[in-house]
Amino acid sequence: MTTEMDSADQKARHPKGPATKSIEPTATKGTEASPVVTPPFYANWTCTRTDTLLLLLVTGVALIVRCWRLSVPNQVVFDEVHFGKFAGKYINGTYFYDLHPPLAKMMFAAAGKLAGYDGVFDFKSIGLDYAAAGVPYVGMRLLPALLGALTVPATFAATRACGYRMDTALLASLLVCFENGLVTQSRLILLDSPLVFFTVLTLTAWSMFWTKQGQSFTGVWWFWLISTGVLMGCAASCKWVGLFLFPAVGLSTISDLWDKIADRSLSPSRWCMHFASRAVGLLAVPFAVYVFWFQVHFALLHTSGDANSMMTPEFQTTLRGGLDVSTDRDVFYGSEIRMRSSNAQSGYLHSHTHNWQHEKGSGQQQITIYGHADENNIWVVEPAFNTTVDSSSGPVPVKSGETVRLRHKITGKFLHSHDKRPALSSDDQKFELSGYGFPGFAGDTNDDFRVEILSGDKNEAGSDVRVQAIYSRFRLIHRNLQCAVYNSRKKLPKWAFEQTEVNCMRNCMPRMSTWHVEYAHYPNATAEMGVKTAKYRPLSMWGKIWEYNKLMAESNESLTGDHPFAARPQHWAWLRRGTAYWGGRGHFVYQLGNPLVWWASLGAVVMFGLVRAVLFLMDKRQIFPSLGGQRPLYLSSAGFFVVAWACHYVPFFLMGRELFIHHYFPALWMAILVLAFTLDLFTAKMPAIVRVSVYVAVAAAVLHVFNTFSYITYSRTWTKDACQKTKWLKTWDFDCEHAIGGVRATDPPPPSTTEAAKAVDDVPEDDEAAEDEDAPVDDAVPQPEQVALTSPSSAIGSVGVEESSSVGNIADIGNPVSIQANAVIEKSNPVAVHVEPNFEPPVGMPAVGNNPEPKAEVSVVSVVYSDVEDTGAHAEL
Repeated sequence: MTTEMDSADQKARHPKGPATKSIEPTATKGTEASPVVTPPFYANWTCTRTDTLLLLLVTGVALIVRCWRLSVPNQVVFDEVHFGKFAGKYINGTYFYDLHPPLAKMMFAAAGKLAGYDGVFDFKSIGLDYAAAGVPYVGMRLLPALLGALTVPATFAATRACGYRMDTALLASLLVCFENGLVTQSRLILLDSPLVFFTVLTLTAWSMFWTKQGQSFTGVWWFWLISTGVLMGCAASCKWVGLFLFPAVGLSTISDLWDKIADRSLSPSRWCMHFASRAVGLLAVPFAVYVFWFQVHFALLHTSGDANSMMTPEFQTTLRGGLDVSTDRDVFYGSEIRMRSSNAQSGYLHSHTHNWQHEKGSGQQQITIYGHADENNIWVVEPAFNTTVDSSSGPVPVKSGETVRLRHKITGKFLHSHDKRPALSSDDQKFELSGYGFPGFAGDTNDDFRVEILSGDKNEAGSDVRVQAIYSRFRLIHRNLQCAVYNSRKKLPKWAFEQTEVNCMRNCMPRMSTWHVEYAHYPNATAEMGVKTAKYRPLSMWGKIWEYNKLMAESNESLTGDHPFAARPQHWAWLRRGTAYWGGRGHFVYQLGNPLVWWASLGAVVMFGLVRAVLFLMDKRQIFPSLGGQRPLYLSSAGFFVVAWACHYVPFFLMGRELFIHHYFPALWMAILVLAFTLDLFTAKMPAIVRVSVYVAVAAAVLHVFNTFSYITYSRTWTKDACQKTKWLKTWDFDCEHAIGGVRATDPPPPSTTEAAKAVDDVPEDDEAAEDEDAPVDDAVPQPEQVALTSPSSAIGSVGVEESSSVGNIADIGNPVSIQANAVIEKSNPVAVHVEPNFEPPVGMPAVGNNPEPKAEVSVVSVVYSDVEDTGAHAEL
């Protein structure tokens, strides 16, 4: 449909990306000696009846593809252990911390509430049975399935808005519909389906906005501009990957505004209106949406929970049942104090009657950080060694710059440091802290620490000069070593009760070496002194949002684990490997994309780069190819989505944190559109029957490959031979050994108890045989109810596996070294092996569930892993 343009904007037409000035050659053979410059390309599109019918068609197909077998498996899968649990926290109003923004998790909570979930089931470990617990998991999975299905018609609309014909839009939507990785992700309670949904809708709205460039400042123009901003805010509110939309849309906007400056028919005031409207729609609106969802998040999570220790005391006071502290305000020589590390996830300076046991240590009394307030956290402030204070006129306050000693009240030992290495570090800049002294010993200068107040409370006069409880933030600098008392955040061994290490560190940043007094009491206080009290001031809503986002950034930065299915960005685009989600006998869920779609879309992106480079060189030589008349359309549309693809892909190369293949999904969708645009370019001048034949062949090939890999997408039962035939790349590490036919009941029993796990695989395939009391049982399994299996190795963060020809292969349970932790075979349930890993979450992250040592249930077919990336102890940007 053609529209009349606003005369002021007649020359302001511009493609969707920073890609391109359009040149419309007129030569009959596709080139011309000199270009004919025309206004930059943009499409006009209004949805027709045929468009509507096709939209309904692809929506129906997408719903079938996403929702088929949605109830399979009927167990907790992968990171459902986290996001299902978080949904329950929202329903119960119990505060939790997660390193992702809240919107997607709140959507799951709403879906669970509507489906009848009461928030009680804790999603504690992979493999827990939903049906047995009566959890309405299908209703919760239905939400991501619907969102995933809606991306298909949105793809159709985006392609049409870019100026392409219905057949190309239909092909693009089918490529998205039958992409195995996107289907897998949209069938589980995971964050990436909402993220991809809002990302797709954002760029669809932006494409629609460009179809209205001839109607500047009209209602429909404003609608699509504001819609783009709202959807951008929602994408960023699901996961921070959504923030990559800002440079993608921003570069397009900057290019457009730059071209408008050169338009003399556009007055400066009108150009300023264009600038202001985009600033409001694309910056202010997304920010407001992001803040709004955090306000809803904090309104729902109003009750104190297990994650309180992640937040500062000022934050905790805002929660019902949270921290409520009232203490003497002023700290004097002789005061009894409890000192807290001022960083979130902090604890109290602590000591107890146990000595250091590490080899390079002093063997003196341990000094640690402990997360709970008790008597072993109490210290008495005393003057420096060989120094006295005159208290004849009253108590003497402790001031900034003064040197003090801290005597542990229970044991009488002084806080002490010396030239000894701490327990968990051999760094020459770090020194051990210990408790030192004995009856009759006056101490020495290694007990002396200088108080340096970094900041005070502006509402409390003198808090930046004199130490005041709650209000003064200070460092303790050792007199002789010139090191600061430092919270290393490292977990000590069991001989130190797995408390947090504190040491004395030179040249450290204040963030982890800042302390404050949470409790102060002067034993000799009198009524005449008029002792003033201090309390934590609750954070404002803005303060809570800022603190939460700051902690999210720190948590993401600290995620540098070694997850067995992590993948680096250089491997994503060519689909080097996938991610194991869940395993069962003869069937499992393994997230792997449709190889044909992934490889072809990558080729299309590379092709655009080559075409653009060749056109640039030919233009320099005054040769202007028209690409069959498709040049403006192709360069504008494919150019924008290639830039958007780069904005969603390249930044990951700069990240040192743990990454997974699902981080590529937003960029994958953009590459798929580039693939459809490229196919349109090469078939544009073909006869209709040939063009249709090419499109049908591509769609049929994609559908065939989709069906080939549907076994791991839908957890369909297959044989070992069929499984092995789908391993097109050796690096695809799904486990075919435990597909049907991989482990035979006729195999002889293992000779020793240590291989008892292999007997579990001998259970007959069908359910009736599995329950048959006469089914063959390994003679090596003793009669007691449970048999402990041990392995010399141990796992940290996940169950370790023995790798096969590829990194991170799902373990063969028949091999005893594949179980890297203490395991128990339950005689009453021969199809499950419970593994208790030595799990240590990343610094600053709570353990999975409420148990600091969570159990991971492992199928006999494969070891399945919880995604360290997406949890309170998980990773995701």
